[in-house]
This record gives sequence, structure tokens and C-alpha cells, in this order.
Amino acid sequence: MEPEVSPKAGLTEEEAQQKLTEFGRNVLSEREKVSWFTLVMQQFNEPIILIFIAAAVMSAFLGEITDFVVISIITLFVVVLGFVQEFKAEEALDRLKELSLPTVKVIREGKVKEILLEEVARGDLLLLQAGDMVAADCRVVHATEFFLDESMLTGESKPVEKKAESEIYRGTIVTRGNARALVLATGMKTKFGKIAQMLTYNSESAIKKKSKEIAKAVTRLVIGASVLTVVAGLLKGSSVVNMVSIAIATAIAGIPESLPLTTTVVLAIGVYGMTRRNSIVRRMSAVEELGLITMICTDKTGTLTKNQMTVEKIWAGGKIFSVEGLGYDVKGRILEGEVEASGPDLESLLTAGILCNDSDIVVTGEGTKVAGDPTEIALLVVARKYGLNEDFIRVAYPKIGEVPFSSARKSMITIHSINQGTGKLSVLKGALEVVLSKCDRIRMVGQDLPITRKMKQDLLRIADSMAGESLRLLAVAQTTDHHKKFVFLGFMAMEDPPREGVKEAVETARAAGIRVAMITGDNPKTALAVAERIGIEGSVVTGKDIHKLSPKQLVAEMRDVGIFARIDPEDKLKIVQALRAEGEVIAMVGDGVNDAPALKEADVGVSMGKRGTEVAKSASDIILADDNFVTLVDAVRMGRTIYANIQKFTAFLLSWNLGVTSLILLSVLIFGGGEVVLLPLQILFLNVVLEDLPAIALGIDSAEADVMKQKPRSPGTAFIPRRVWGLIFGFGLYMCLMSLAVFLLFAHEIAMARTMAFAVFSLFVVFNVFNFRSLRESTFFTAFRKNKFLLGAILASVALTLLAIYTSAGAHVFNFLPLDLNHWFMAALVAFSIVPMGELLKKALFGWDGTRE
Repeated sequence: MEPEVSPKAGLTEEEAQQKLTEFGRNVLSEREKVSWFTLVMQQFNEPIILIFIAAAVMSAFLGEITDFVVISIITLFVVVLGFVQEFKAEEALDRLKELSLPTVKVIREGKVKEILLEEVARGDLLLLQAGDMVAADCRVVHATEFFLDESMLTGESKPVEKKAESEIYRGTIVTRGNARALVLATGMKTKFGKIAQMLTYNSESAIKKKSKEIAKAVTRLVIGASVLTVVAGLLKGSSVVNMVSIAIATAIAGIPESLPLTTTVVLAIGVYGMTRRNSIVRRMSAVEELGLITMICTDKTGTLTKNQMTVEKIWAGGKIFSVEGLGYDVKGRILEGEVEASGPDLESLLTAGILCNDSDIVVTGEGTKVAGDPTEIALLVVARKYGLNEDFIRVAYPKIGEVPFSSARKSMITIHSINQGTGKLSVLKGALEVVLSKCDRIRMVGQDLPITRKMKQDLLRIADSMAGESLRLLAVAQTTDHHKKFVFLGFMAMEDPPREGVKEAVETARAAGIRVAMITGDNPKTALAVAERIGIEGSVVTGKDIHKLSPKQLVAEMRDVGIFARIDPEDKLKIVQALRAEGEVIAMVGDGVNDAPALKEADVGVSMGKRGTEVAKSASDIILADDNFVTLVDAVRMGRTIYANIQKFTAFLLSWNLGVTSLILLSVLIFGGGEVVLLPLQILFLNVVLEDLPAIALGIDSAEADVMKQKPRSPGTAFIPRRVWGLIFGFGLYMCLMSLAVFLLFAHEIAMARTMAFAVFSLFVVFNVFNFRSLRESTFFTAFRKNKFLLGAILASVALTLLAIYTSAGAHVFNFLPLDLNHWFMAALVAFSIVPMGELLKKALFGWDGTRE
């Protein structure tokens, strides 16, 4: 049984809430959310936790109650920390998923409202237009040239026309026209809900996979080193129990247990930070791919420009008029020279611009409120400047039909009743060449004269001159039901000014090795003029060129292209394919339903948050919430920063793991198992308490100064390149050898020697983290870059080290002796030496200017 609802007013808010309570929210069932208990239990699947438990059991078995208690407490700490990190990461990803939820337009209480898809209730009236995804199963109430792509349900790719009383289903896509539809079923009760699932948020990223692979590989090497440690100790005459204890300590020191989890946390924090700067990431691996991009193909209107059209010039009746004012402010005049203009030809043109128009403006004391397409709004604003009111005009000429605008037709027609319903007036607006092709007459001084070829050539010449001033032209014509051909009324030349910061963003992209190409439906001259204003360089390729060139010729043409003009949405797929064939890594920007194939084909698909269709958003990897090109370039910067930070803290952790593992293995080879440099509990404290905090802080470090001056990474580049492995081994071995040297210096008193070695290694953590703030640049240039989290992590590490050494409990548990100022001066001096050593190592690996690839 159909819900009872007004076909014009829709549901009230109270009725909508009742329907949602009765029939449920408009959501599809998703996989069951992981419970907190499951998250806790998952921590015990980690190898390092199992090693901790083995160490605790062994300590209890040997009667080492203090060791058992300490290891148990640290194990509990690691489990809780792992749980909290995973829980926070899941929360961050859930917030990201919520941010990408689609919205729909409905009529409630007689007013148009935009609500979340999940808030659509049974009985709602949906407003649908080209590019929308149908949000629920519905019955069409009213339709105008309404076509749906039902391939998601039927497999049939050809759009199907739907008329009043037709049933339409959730998940289908509006390809043309508009409609009003009554919601019959929502959520899992829809046909789509029974056979498909909505798009899910993809939280697994390539970076996370790589960090897991590295962690597994290092774990295997560490286990091998642990076995070697046991064998070496036994050969030196140490007991089995002692060597197993040391082997466990080696495994604890060497296994980078926090690497995959820290990667997840840093990714989640970084991506959520991107959303706060208007870049909503829908696919995690897009963060890595942002650093690979070599070319951005972007729409002009609304992305590079403000999408706030202003009529600058008008041609009507053989005269050119200028228009005062900017934006949507209705104050201003239309001038013929220096005199305020008037006349029947100008008035006819402006009146027709009001009629062939679906937008609205409301002028209040606070300014002009607008709703609709920016080009149509500009027509209403200029009519207001002349003194015409769209409400009165629309009452005088009621609309009775419409042929909506389409990119294929490049025009729109509205049909109006005249002469008290006895006649019809059709008004046409669109691209100048399209409108001229449909006209056989022209309005001149109130008369309709035959239009000659010379007149058309003169009009095109004038239009060409205006296009060179970066003005966009819209022509208008009309006819009555007695004529098939139209009367040309004139055209209006509009400007859509560039957004603030776009020119600088284009320059930033160019400095980062990224080409920027503009895609527009404007004619080549207009496109070139706009490109010059915002700094886009390159040759011009038109839609006609794309159609006539062979695939090989098109690929060759892509080498120097910077501007694509007179482009249809369907051409974008060919552009992406040709550019990728040329070896470019592409970010494609799009907002329409026909942009979806190109967005899918591109390496990174980018859609618009405000004006983008739901189809485009679903096909994209990133959504720009503010539709701004500047935001996209900022997303590239943030993506590069996140990737670089993960690379840096991974190298930092691995260098530390290598240093401690080497130290234990070397001390066993030299001394046997009796006098290892660090005891198992001391290693445990270093590994769990001191290492992770600086690593996480490094993962959310600020961008390096030259992050947007580096070339894009090659797709084949290893996550940890060979030269970075050189840093890891260099720093790791240096920490090992210097700690061993300090130990040997105080070896006459073993407890003091171990305390000094521990102090040196804990300070190595503090100083070495500065080396890894940049893998190439001098530490002296990067050390003082702002990062309050890193400062906090360092202070926490130092404080915990002091507590472990100077408190009676710490001294008892870890077998430390108190150090005096001379001891600390030596420890600090040795630890600080890793900074100048790091300078030499970086220069050897990356060159003196840090630019060696």
C-alpha cells in the first residue's frame, strides 16, 4: 500500500521522523562492527605479545617474581596501548566514512531540503536530476525527459525513459532530465538492498601493506638472530636458561611490533587532517598515489574559477552594451557608451533570459540569495539591473514545457503559454554557434529580419573578440508555434573570475613537477585567455581534434597539451587514456555523471563536494568539499607529507631495532651470555616505553620545506629505497658500536656499565629522531621545525629514563645505579655525536645538496 502524502508539499518533519521510526533508516546492512572485546583479543595474535607472555612464564618458572611482575605489567600496557590505537584508528575511519555520505533533495512541508541519504523516509518526495543516484525505490509523480541508467540492476547499459507512474529503483542513475518521485521503500526493503551492497570504505592501503611486509621480513631476521644468539652463548659456555632469556630479549628488541599499527594510526590521523582541509579521502591508497601524480586535469568552471558568473557585455539589436557591477549584486546599470541603455531589442533579450531559466534570486536587505545554476543566476541579475522582475515575467509567460540542457545539445529550450493560452512561445539559449544554426531571423530595432550569412559571420567575429578577453558567451533566441526556426535575439558575454590562490597553486604544482591541464566546454580563445590569467601553459586541443585523431596521434599530441577546449564529458575518458599511454600519472577532476568513467580510469579520481553528482563522488577517490583547485594542490602536499612521515618513522624504528639487536648479538659473541650489555628488562623498557612515542610524533610531523619542490616519485620506487636502507644500517650500527664502547669503558663495574649503556641508548632515541625529520636535508636545518608532539614525546622519554634510574623501584627492578653529572655529560656527548655523524652519512648517500636520487 502506497503512503498517503501531498504530491506537492511532501511529508512534514514530524511525519518523516515517524516514518523513520516505523520503517527504519535508509541504510543497507553492513558487516558487523568489531566489538571492543574482539579488538582486545586481537592484540594477543601479535608475535611480540606472545613473546612477552613467554618471557613472563619463564620468569615465574625460574622464581624471578620481580621480572614476572614487570613483564606482565608491560605486556598489559602494550595490549592496552594497541587496543586504544586501533580503536582510535577505527573511529577516525568511521568519521571519514560519515563525511562521504551522499545527500539528496526532497520536498518537505512544501520546501526543498537537502538531507543525508540515510534520512530519506517512506513517503518522501525526491527531486531528481541528471547525475543523481536514486536513493530509494519510488514511483514517478512527474517527469521531464527523464532517463535512467539501470545497468546496476539489469545489466542493460542503454538508458531507459521513465514517465509518470513508472517505478524506479535505488541505485539507478539519472542520465537525463528531471523528475519528482514518491518513496515507496527504503533501506534493505528496496530491490537494490536485496541484491547488492553499497560502496564500503576501503581502509587498507598500499603503505600499510608494505609496512606489514617489512615488519614480517624483519621479524624473520630477528628470530634468526635470536637463534644465533643462543647458539653463540651456548658455545661460550652459558646456560640454556640464561641464553633463552637473552634470545627472548633479542626478539623483543628487534621485532618492529609497532610498525603496522603506528602506520594505521598515522594514516588515519593524516587523512582525517586532510578532511579538515576540505579533502575527503574515500580510498586510503590514494594518499600514496598523490605523491606519484605527474599531471592534474581539472575542470575550469567552479574549480579554477569562482563559478559566480557576471554579465560584462551584451549584444542586442546590432549594439554592444556594457554592464556595471560584479557577482550577484543587483546594483549596477546597463550602459550604451556612457548613457544608461534601453530599447525593445535589449528588453526582449533580457526577458527571454528570464524565461529560459530554472534559477531563482531573492534580494533582501542582507544581500542577494541565489539558488540554481550560476550562468542562469547571472541572467536574472542582469535583468534586475535593467529593472525587470523575474516573478512578474514568469507569471505573464507561464512555463508549460521544457527540454533540459544537455552537454550533447549544448542548449536548453523552455515553452511558455502566451495570448491567454491560445499560443506558445519557445525560448532557446545555448552556445552561440548552436543557437545561430537554429535561427533564420534576427531581431533588429523591434523587427524580425532575415539573418544573412554575413550577419552570422559578423556575430562570430565579435564573439571571437570577446572570447579573447576570457568572456564566456551565451546566446538567446525565441519563436512562436507558427515557426520552426528561431529569431536570434542576441548574446551575453560573462566572466567567471579565477578563484583566489589558483595562480599560486598552479605555480606550486609546476614547481612540484606536476603539469596542470584545464578542461572546459568554452571555445579555444576563451579557454586560452583564462589559462593565461592563471598561469597554465601548453598547447590547445579541442574536442574535434580528439575525435579526428587516431589513438597514436592523440598520445603524441598529449606531450605538450595544457588546455582542452570545447570538450564533452565523454571526451575525458579518451584524454585520460591517452595521457596514461604517454606515461603520465593522472589526477582527473570531474563532477558530472558522464565523468565517472574518466574518474575510474584515472590514477586518482577527484570529484566535487558541492556541485558533484553522487555518481561522480562514488567513482572518485577524493572529494573536494569546497570544489577548489587550491584544495587539490594542498591535498597533494599533504599526501606527500603523510607518505614521507611514514617512511621516516619506519626508518627510525628499524634503525633502533637494528642497533639494539646488533648490540645484544655482538655482546654475546664477545662475552658470552654472562655479561650482556643490556639486561632483558632494560631492553624491554627501551623498546616499549621509550621508542614508540617519538616514532608516532615523527609520523605526524609538519611538511618539509621542499616537499612541493621535489619531483613526483616514480611508481616503481621502493617504499624504503636503497639509500634509506643505508641510513638505517649506518645509524643502527653506530648506536650499537658507541653503546658497546661506553659499556667497555665502565666494564670494571658491570652495573654502572649497563646503566651508562642504557642512558646512552635512551639519549640516542632523543637525538636520532632529529636525524629522521628529513632523510636528505641537514638536521641543523630541520631540527627546529615546529612539532609540539615531538617535543612532548622527547620530554616524556627523558622523564621516564630519569624515573627508571633514580627511583628506588626503578633502580631495583632494572638494576640501575645512579649517575652523576659527569656521567650524563659523557652520555649526552656520545649520543649527540649521532647528529654530526648523520650529517656525514646523509652527504655520503644523498650528496651535499641532498638532491641525489
